[in-house]
Amino acid sequence: MTSYTNDDLYQILLHRIRKDRKGSISPEEFESFLNNRSMDYFNQQFRVEGTSKLNLDALSPFMVTADFVTVGQQASTGQYYFSLYAAPALWTTTADVYFYTDYDIAHLINVWHTTDPEAFNTTRVRVDVLSNTELADRFGNAITGASAAYPFCTMWDQDAYWIYGVTTGYVGLDYYRYPAATYFDYYTDTVGNITYLTDGQAAYTLTTGQIARDESVSGESVTSASVDLEWRDQDAMNILDLVISDVSIALSDPSSYQASLMERQTNVKS
Repeated sequence: MTSYTNDDLYQILLHRIRKDRKGSISPEEFESFLNNRSMDYFNQQFRVEGTSKLNLDALSPFMVTADFVTVGQQASTGQYYFSLYAAPALWTTTADVYFYTDYDIAHLINVWHTTDPEAFNTTRVRVDVLSNTELADRFGNAITGASAAYPFCTMWDQDAYWIYGVTTGYVGLDYYRYPAATYFDYYTDTVGNITYLTDGQAAYTLTTGQIARDESVSGESVTSASVDLEWRDQDAMNILDLVISDVSIALSDPSSYQASLMERQTNVKS
């Protein structure tokens, strides 16, 4: 996010449904609604991925490009493959600064092959990602069969792909990752007021009467585990409109629900 924290969104929610910080919606409930609607919104945006610049801007926090994995060989079949979550050996040296796939990949966009990641922009070759039907057609075609100049791949399982036409080197992946799950860390005081522990906040020592979400008590130190929503502010507000609808239904509050629908019709765009 650019500026809104989970707590900012929580306070906006409480104000709009006319509840205070000791109200009917706990941080845990808000966190659950927020995570569910974040994934819903991601699915909405990806359904029309690439249709507009605004759509691409919305998804940009989750785009990863040129994320490298190695080409390997399965011992039992001799077939070459690449795994979506296998860091290549070149990252064992401190001089290399390449990414490796440690994200939960949502949608694979482009696959590239290169023999030299340091010269990726000039040495890469596009790898076609084929369905099983397309794979059979390509194997039987003398012109479009697998070669180093025209490699292709197909899904082996959810985490790996068979690759044809190359036997060594590296595969560069362009993909969208899933939004990270948010977490609302906090402590309460003697009268139940909630204080948010900000994302990245240093250790805080609880005082008399304060109890942390992890049940730490007065005199103990807690380090924030909060993870703020990754969406940009515009999209965060759209997601919040969805959350307000959910909360209004949970509270049997028809007026707040109607107001949230009006906001959604105005603001939430696929």
